[in-house]
Amino acid sequence: NTGGIPAGLAFHADGSLFVADEGDNIHGILRIVDGQGEIVVNAYQGQPLNGANDLVFDGKGVLYFSDPWRSSAANPVGGFYRLFPDGALEQIDSGLQFPNGVAISPGGDAVYLAETIPNRILRYAIGPNGALGPRQHWADMPAVRFPGDADDGLPTGGPDGMAFDEAGNLYVAYYGGGRVVIFAPDGSQAGEILVPGANVTNIAFGGPGRRTAVITDVATASLYTTQVETPGLRLFSGV
Repeated sequence: NTGGIPAGLAFHADGSLFVADEGDNIHGILRIVDGQGEIVVNAYQGQPLNGANDLVFDGKGVLYFSDPWRSSAANPVGGFYRLFPDGALEQIDSGLQFPNGVAISPGGDAVYLAETIPNRILRYAIGPNGALGPRQHWADMPAVRFPGDADDGLPTGGPDGMAFDEAGNLYVAYYGGGRVVIFAPDGSQAGEILVPGANVTNIAFGGPGRRTAVITDVATASLYTTQVETPGLRLFSGV
């Protein structure tokens, strides 16, 4: 029990579990070893973080995480950060409208961020020396309407958790969309996985050959699995 609101999980190469927690008493990143947790970071330049949501390690052990809690279209205070192994914290981007899922490309040359309220996926290039490029608007989520939705042209939800497969396709959980949207490496839509629940929150790969997609949905409080042809990308922690 973290005592907060755990939202995202990522294993470190040493086997410890890092947790993005949105709870008011944590609102940052926890590290759990042998069932005991400690706060790794919950402030930037002396100011409390909003509340971390998702996180991912790159091949050099740098932790990228989103910080969306209480951000909105009217209050775009969401942040995007990376935490270096030596404890240094860098703000990658700010002024975001609920930054959410985070994923590292198969080659480690870019980090992708779901921005939920504008219903889009952002991309930041990672140079050979680790320097980050500017924010790029990489893809938009498709418009999805359900019976009873207002016909106002506004998105009913937005992108949430994300994961790559070995071919560079990006699988994006569509909160409010009842599916996982699959984007090809060029940002075009390549397919989708329909889910019984409307509020799909995350996706991960596991099982033999990492060909089992595990999908979470909060509308039905359920885990769903489906088989995929292309193996999921092995995470940089080795999992």
